[in-house]
Amino acid sequence: MKTLIASYSKGQIKIQQMAFVLVALMIFLALVALIYISFRVENIKGDVEDLGDQEARELARKLSGTPEFAFTAEDCSDCIDLDKVLVLKERKTYKDFWNLDYLQVERVYPKGDGECTKANYPNCGTITIIDDEVWTPAQAFVSLCRWEDSKGGYFRCELGRIYASGDLGNG
Repeated sequence: MKTLIASYSKGQIKIQQMAFVLVALMIFLALVALIYISFRVENIKGDVEDLGDQEARELARKLSGTPEFAFTAEDCSDCIDLDKVLVLKERKTYKDFWNLDYLQVERVYPKGDGECTKANYPNCGTITIIDDEVWTPAQAFVSLCRWEDSKGGYFRCELGRIYASGDLGNG
């Protein structure tokens, strides 16, 4: 019986080595490409979330300038009238007006306690206008102003925050 002995020339061995190097190089480049693409996708997701948050904050700021919220004194164009907001809370017709799932005004300083009603106003902390489904609400700082009857009557402004969340694409 004859034994088969493989005889390779040096040229064949060099071709096989080059093929293995090319395959290894392609695998390495594919791994580098996958890592790069995964980082880019994460950055794009972060950018989308940032844009959504920015849009929601802008909506919260715009709400403070709407006639339903606006304080009518000439020296405070972006202030929120707390008296108007308390009346809006009781009107259910405004529930779908802004296409929001959550809308709340909170007094930051001086800090108030509890939800505002006609009985405890102005010694309260929050006025929730819409409270359907809470996502992560966007927030913006605003000035909360109201008419104070004591000491002959004057406008009293305080630091507040407005929270809004919902379907921002339709609003």
